[in-house]
Amino acid sequence: MEKAMKHYLKLVLVFISTGLFLLIAFSYWLDPYGIYLHSSDTFPRKIAAADKGRTVKPYQVMHAAPYTLLIGNSRIELGMPFEHPFYQDKPVYNMGLPGAGITMQYDYAKHAIANNDSIKQIVIALDFLDFTSRANHINTQVDNSSWRWRLTSDDNAKSLTEKRHYYAERMSLLFSLTAIVDSISTVTLQSNNVNALNRFGFNDGKLYQFHVAAEGFGALYQQKAEELDNSLSNKQLVFAKNSYHLNKLDNFLDLLKQNNITVFLLINPYQKPYLDKIKQHKLDSHFIVWKQELASLAAQHQLMLFDYAIRSHLVNEVVSTQSRDAEDSPYFWEPAHYRPAFGNLILDSLLTGNCHDLCHIYND
Repeated sequence: MEKAMKHYLKLVLVFISTGLFLLIAFSYWLDPYGIYLHSSDTFPRKIAAADKGRTVKPYQVMHAAPYTLLIGNSRIELGMPFEHPFYQDKPVYNMGLPGAGITMQYDYAKHAIANNDSIKQIVIALDFLDFTSRANHINTQVDNSSWRWRLTSDDNAKSLTEKRHYYAERMSLLFSLTAIVDSISTVTLQSNNVNALNRFGFNDGKLYQFHVAAEGFGALYQQKAEELDNSLSNKQLVFAKNSYHLNKLDNFLDLLKQNNITVFLLINPYQKPYLDKIKQHKLDSHFIVWKQELASLAAQHQLMLFDYAIRSHLVNEVVSTQSRDAEDSPYFWEPAHYRPAFGNLILDSLLTGNCHDLCHIYND
């Protein structure tokens, strides 16, 4: 009887071990978050990664070996094309982080540089609201405790608790119920109109096309206007020179210079309704001073600053609210986010040093 029980327990153990191995192998092969960069990518649209950029991008970039690194928030993630002569036929990684402030953006970029000596050029997309603070609380200190443990650029400074966080998260991205469910979604939703990242950090924005077809541009623009009104009214934002933001950018540019990395600085474009909201909420004077300070900082580092946040003809061309065809607005997803067609024009400008009438260049 005892021998039979031992034999049974061995079979159970073998069964469980085999099942666990198969689940891990399944998740690894499908790679739902694009963090392993397999040579063959059977399912290129990483559905589950689209809303997990802050989690998966540090792990994606560790093996990406990009020549070009794109840095910013959701605007650059959604707005830059995956292919362009600017990249010189070499790998590019999009480190755009939706909703992230500049501290997270630049710390994640440092992590990318620490893991890839292939990086030779960096595009930094600057966003006005990322440099603002609440009027009654000017930010002078940086807090990166919520993501510091995820980065390898400061491994030696990690505490035991942070290291546990790191390994636990890495394991969860390979073997967990969530990873299994996300693996299945990666297979079943490849052709659906849902957002997805590719394994180089670019977001295809397909959910936008679904919303436009279902509700029209009118509903989308109204929603974005209400979101911006609520944010600007409740937070009472200002641009303050004594906040940490400019100093953070200054130090980051120093680091890039030390690493002999070519830097391209740009201010993101906004569509006319977005610029109108900045003026409506009496932030236009702060907006102007912010640009002046950035231009001064760029000059100190002997860099050109490309300002696309001007009222160019593409910015002023607003789609009809009655339209339900996403192609009627080829350059903007909505007032706050530009599309890869505009990103193409931006990269054309950076490549040639000529904006035509789409931007203003500060070069001294």
